Amino acid sequence: NHPSHTRHATHRDQPPTSIAGFGFYRTLDEKAVTSIGVVDKFKVLQDAAEIASLVSRRTVYSQAEIEAMAATQTKVILFRLVEHLPQQVSYTQLQRDCDIAGPIQSIRRVQDAQFTKILNSAGR
Repeated sequence: NHPSHTRHATHRDQPPTSIAGFGFYRTLDEKAVTSIGVVDKFKVLQDAAEIASLVSRRTVYSQAEIEAMAATQTKVILFRLVEHLPQQVSYTQLQRDCDIAGPIQSIRRVQDAQFTKILNSAGR
């Protein structure tokens, strides 16, 4: 498994055309927000060639893995890593301190106030 298989983006509540900040939540091992970044582009695609062209050198996936993913609609997120957080924010902290409810299983929208609380919990 590539490390990115276990990460879900949690992004700030922004209009679809604006650039949004996000946090990486690692589900299988850390169960915590570990890093933050800026979304450059987000698309939902099902064409393997288009996905490969879009991600080009910015992916850990092989062409065969991209083709397998493209069998269904695939969320493609191009982002710039801002930083790995000084302190990870655990799932328990997200629930207790950041008003995050329910399991984090996919891309999830958070309000600006929640994003600020996540950054504060991370020591930023």
